[in-house]
Amino acid sequence: MANNRFNPTKFIKLALFFLGVLLLFFLVRRVGFREIIEIISQTRLNFIIYGFLIYLLLILARALKWFLLIKAGGSEIKYKEFLPFYFVNSLISNISPLKSGEAATPFILKKYLKIPVGQGFSVVILDRFFELIIFTLIFASAIIYIIKSVVVGGLVLSIFKWALAGFVLLIFLLITVIVSQKYTFKILALLNRFEKYSLIKRILEFIKKELLIFYESLLLYKNKSVIKFMIPLTLIGWLFEFLSFYLIFISVMPAPFLHIASAQILAIAATLVTFIPGGMGVGELGTVYILNLYNYPAILSTAGALLARLILTGTLLILGISGTFFIKEKVD
Repeated sequence: MANNRFNPTKFIKLALFFLGVLLLFFLVRRVGFREIIEIISQTRLNFIIYGFLIYLLLILARALKWFLLIKAGGSEIKYKEFLPFYFVNSLISNISPLKSGEAATPFILKKYLKIPVGQGFSVVILDRFFELIIFTLIFASAIIYIIKSVVVGGLVLSIFKWALAGFVLLIFLLITVIVSQKYTFKILALLNRFEKYSLIKRILEFIKKELLIFYESLLLYKNKSVIKFMIPLTLIGWLFEFLSFYLIFISVMPAPFLHIASAQILAIAATLVTFIPGGMGVGELGTVYILNLYNYPAILSTAGALLARLILTGTLLILGISGTFFIKEKVD
């Protein structure tokens, strides 16, 4: 008998995806579909090619980071045999809310590359942690830059300041996590009074589970000096992320790098808050809104954002699908 039970998680993910599509439709309809097509048809192809190549370097750099973590954990694999797995992982993680698709990655690595599940989770959690630290610092810098560069209304300014305060607090919490496991769980214990609410309880349980894996990961990689490559490769990854988007974007609308990058950074943060898969719609709306503060025409910024979405997501899709054909099970 078919299982017709209602799955609320799948329903929420599907609803969020369609919400993103609606936001994208609203944005395109607002500025005009024909006008956007006309602008995109006049793009400078060389910048698109440069952006595409930089994006490939981004994926290779982040794959190298995972590869080095796996090697530091004691598993013997080759970079070329690991690469297809990372292509598939990149696609799954980027189209799932908060990269939730990566939860399956450790089991895939275990099945095909014989990497222990615990080590696989360690790689995922350590990578997320370093990514979060670097992005939090970048986001705070972007907020400060925008506040100093543009004139915004009182409400928007207040939102920016609250966002900045929130991310500064997050930086403090991340530093606490690094420095002391004891104080980290003491801070979490203060939130136990809210466990009567089922949603908050599930969130706290998820955070505690992730933290335990993180601290186990630190023990696993103790004395391995992973910080020597994690910080540089994470920084390089984010630089390539902004540069690839920028090069594709200016093929439509020339603008200073910091203007485009600051808009992209806030758009990325917005996608994290909304949980919409791949940031569909939210990323484009966020980019257009911030660039509007710099007085750029909405039609040009919309065309640039959509073109970047098409090229970058298309690259992930092609690499992810092609990766499935090259995945091979490791022979002991």
